[in-house]
Amino acid sequence: MNYPHLLKRAILSEKSYDLMDHGRYTFLVTKGASKNQIKKAVEGQFQVNVVSVNVLTKSAKTKRIARTRKTTNIGSGKKAVVTLQKGQSIALISTKSEAKTKKTESKVEGKETKSQKGKGILAKFRKSNAEKEKE
Repeated sequence: MNYPHLLKRAILSEKSYDLMDHGRYTFLVTKGASKNQIKKAVEGQFQVNVVSVNVLTKSAKTKRIARTRKTTNIGSGKKAVVTLQKGQSIALISTKSEAKTKKTESKVEGKETKSQKGKGILAKFRKSNAEKEKE
């Protein structure tokens, strides 16, 4: 059974990107969703095996609208942190660090990268100090 309406969107923040490196993905889900329904929805949409689901409810914060006396509630909802089986990932949401590692592996060893060239104001002094130490 597929529950595509349960997953509203993926939450992409610094913390969630760190969790993605460990196989944990964060989603904003509907308030009535249970752990089993979330597990089936993720497995159905992304064809992965889910190990566990952690759910937390975020309370709303009151925010004041500028130049008026009006206030509004923001930030309420239900979050689900989904842990996948080891070695699996969701390609649509995966981090860019996986792509970077593939690029660095494919480079030839003899070539210098931009970080090794030493561009900048102090590069001349670093080079001259390194040459003096060799002598």
